[in-house]
Amino acid sequence: MLRFVLLLAALVAGLGLSPMAHGQAGAREPRLALVIANGTYRGFDRLSATFDDGERISAALTATGFVDGSGTGAVRTRRDLTAAQMEAEFAAFRAALAAAGPEAFGVLYFSGHGVALGAGGDVQMVPVDADKGDLAASASLSRSAVTRTLMSSGARNVLVVLDMCRNVIALPTLPVATDDNVTGGAAIEVTGSKGLKRVLRSAQNPIRPDQGYLVAFSTSADQFAFDNGIFSKVLAEEIRRPQQNIADAMKRVSDRVAMAKAASFQKPTFDYGLQGQPPCFVSCDPASGNRFYDCANCPWMRIVPGGSALVGSPSSEPGRGKDEPAQQRVAIARDFALGVYEVTVAEWTACARDGACPKLSNWAADNPNPLIPATSISHDDALAFLSWLSRQSGRTYRLPTDAEWEYASRAGASSAFPWGDGISPSDANYDHTARYQGSATSPYRGYPEAVSGYPPNGFGLYQMQGNVWEWTSACLDAACRNRALRGGSFESVPGELRSANRFGLAATKRRDDVGLRVARDLEADEGGG
Repeated sequence: MLRFVLLLAALVAGLGLSPMAHGQAGAREPRLALVIANGTYRGFDRLSATFDDGERISAALTATGFVDGSGTGAVRTRRDLTAAQMEAEFAAFRAALAAAGPEAFGVLYFSGHGVALGAGGDVQMVPVDADKGDLAASASLSRSAVTRTLMSSGARNVLVVLDMCRNVIALPTLPVATDDNVTGGAAIEVTGSKGLKRVLRSAQNPIRPDQGYLVAFSTSADQFAFDNGIFSKVLAEEIRRPQQNIADAMKRVSDRVAMAKAASFQKPTFDYGLQGQPPCFVSCDPASGNRFYDCANCPWMRIVPGGSALVGSPSSEPGRGKDEPAQQRVAIARDFALGVYEVTVAEWTACARDGACPKLSNWAADNPNPLIPATSISHDDALAFLSWLSRQSGRTYRLPTDAEWEYASRAGASSAFPWGDGISPSDANYDHTARYQGSATSPYRGYPEAVSGYPPNGFGLYQMQGNVWEWTSACLDAACRNRALRGGSFESVPGELRSANRFGLAATKRRDDVGLRVARDLEADEGGG
């Protein structure tokens, strides 16, 4: 049967770094997991995939060092629990987390039916003995109630994954609580577009500096997914993947699900307010620090610090174009956020399946990797994506200005390229058969690489040079017939990758080597200068 698969809610309480935060899994914090799979319902349709969902997640968690929620042994799946049994399991899990101590990391995974009790109401897990008349009285099984219960254990990290329906039923609304008695303060949820809920914190009972929340949905509130375990399969694989924290894992899950076949499409949406570095299932990637995303299909962003730097090119620079401004010092008055990577085909596909972006030809047919860049994007297409992204995230996204792009590309360097005045095939993806000032060559590739395929620059930004041309907001003529592109592409000769180089293209024109990188201004509470 079809079900609105999977509200994913993650509460991360206490995201300070553990001693193993940047290393391999080993002697680290106590890890406990509770897995519940309900499928044989009395008052609702039976679900066929939930037991497999539960076993899949139990195995993945056991493999990454979690023990059962009872406190000992491998993680096991509880099947077909009644309301009383679910309440008892939650209470016992809370007690086990409390006994494990303040460094504990807990995971709750539930697969089964779920309902939203009225528009704007809380979302509730459904026990196997429930009928519609029982649901309004089952507030103890709501997401907010269970989250508060587990948070009150004092565990440092708690991740809650609710793999369940989200259809609205006509019952009295159970409002989301705006106060609670748990140390850490209230979580007030404000409904946003496409099922996204942003988490705000009450000024009363302020949370500790090492606490934070992540709330996410595996699919938009107005979209269906199939009862075939697609999300749990991807999630289990990402739980086992090393070199990523839980935010990385959820972003990869989102990207992979967004690229799934159309028959089983679901578009995960989530938002988070994590503090510091999130915990990791297996091991962490040291390069992942200080980056963030605003929604499940939003690009990874990094804050670029304001300052001043030399931009443009000196007249002596080989390959200098006549349209390039003379080298001069410019000032970027404020910090701003810029995409860590070029927009990926997975992120573009989510927009296209929402009907907000055109479905474009790209390289995904030749390379199904969700991390290859989206291409064949006109300036007008880019604006449509930015508008959709702003609606999804509640933040105003835009293209970088010409000055911002070059400032971010150089990352403090005044040389022709961010890494120096020479270039080699190991530096970037371009036409490696061409030379720049006697540079080395290699065979021609002729296609874009994954957006993380080459080392980052000094600001931690990947492939500002090469791979695909990137749109900016700048015009190259008074009538703005041509918009400025920067960075060069996999088809470019190496001189086109110089930081000062620019290329003009009409706003409606598409090319198979043109993509984009997004930017946005920082809000007052985001630490920008």
